[in-house]
Amino acid sequence: MSARLSGGERVLVRAPSWVGDFVAAEPAVRALVLHQGARGCVSIAAPARLLGLLGERFPDLRRLPIAPELPEGGANWRGHDVALLLNGSFGSAWRAWRSGIGIRAGFARGGRGAVLTHAYAPARERGAKPLGLGRAGGGPRFLPRPFGAACAELLGWLGVAVRERAPRLLVPGADRERAAARLAAAGLRRGEPFVLANAGARPGSAKGIPPGTFAAALDALARTTSLPVVIACASGEEAAARETAGRVVLARTVLLDAPPSDLAELAALSASARLAVGPDNGARHVAQALGTPCIALCGPTDPRHTAEHAATTRLLSVEVPCGPCHRETCPLAGDLRHACMHRLEPARVAAAAAELLG
Repeated sequence: MSARLSGGERVLVRAPSWVGDFVAAEPAVRALVLHQGARGCVSIAAPARLLGLLGERFPDLRRLPIAPELPEGGANWRGHDVALLLNGSFGSAWRAWRSGIGIRAGFARGGRGAVLTHAYAPARERGAKPLGLGRAGGGPRFLPRPFGAACAELLGWLGVAVRERAPRLLVPGADRERAAARLAAAGLRRGEPFVLANAGARPGSAKGIPPGTFAAALDALARTTSLPVVIACASGEEAAARETAGRVVLARTVLLDAPPSDLAELAALSASARLAVGPDNGARHVAQALGTPCIALCGPTDPRHTAEHAATTRLLSVEVPCGPCHRETCPLAGDLRHACMHRLEPARVAAAAAELLG
């Protein structure tokens, strides 16, 4: 069965459920909407909060929010000719098959190739020790590469060219005003430039920056710039943000933890910031898609997974014998525990900031 899209098909896109991957997939969605034009129909299924990042863009794009009370699949999925599955879920591929969608294209991982008509197998590498990283692979692991690049290749397989590779987001004026009002209430002057520090992390997450390490980095940054630092976090991340703010000595800080920022406010803060600093998480991808220079501290994650758009982004990592491990929690003890973050030198953050701020 040919998978090349002629422009008249009804296409369902199952977008990723992670913030960073959702943002990285935006160029692919944009290219698909442009390719299908007025003759076709494009629907996108994703968690409701992520669909809000698209704002009022793509007026012809049909949005299918996913929530506990709005599960994916069913009547909303039936009637489509093609399912483009950009997430890694077996369940999504199975639901596309159950919905009678004839062409089901996606990444062949986790056994889902059995229910795909067009299974795209990612490239593998030999498993040797990567240059500048600590740990060799145990076998022919998947080649670490930016998710947006993989999406563009999958679209190319369907005959859709992704010519603009950089993600783009727009923040509605109402969200910008809401964020500006909150900053003013916290003590910043209207329009005062600032550095955004995304200090939150899930409790115990190895991807989060230890508060002491992050506070030292923000103090080092304060020796480079006089810009105030706005410390933001999402729901469930308040404790890490508060501890980071409590350990800062030199930087002038504004803590936004009560209430924590929702995704719309995070986007508005990112759009207004002169610089965003934080771990390699979804918040960094949001800021990047808004054109804000970013510094991402890659602890257990392989920086090659997100090594795109180098003009506005600096990825900082340190070689340790146990990483990159991609573990959610660090299993080690003593001096080796979370060494990939603890050993990052604050001066490197300050130098990267000075370079990006010019």
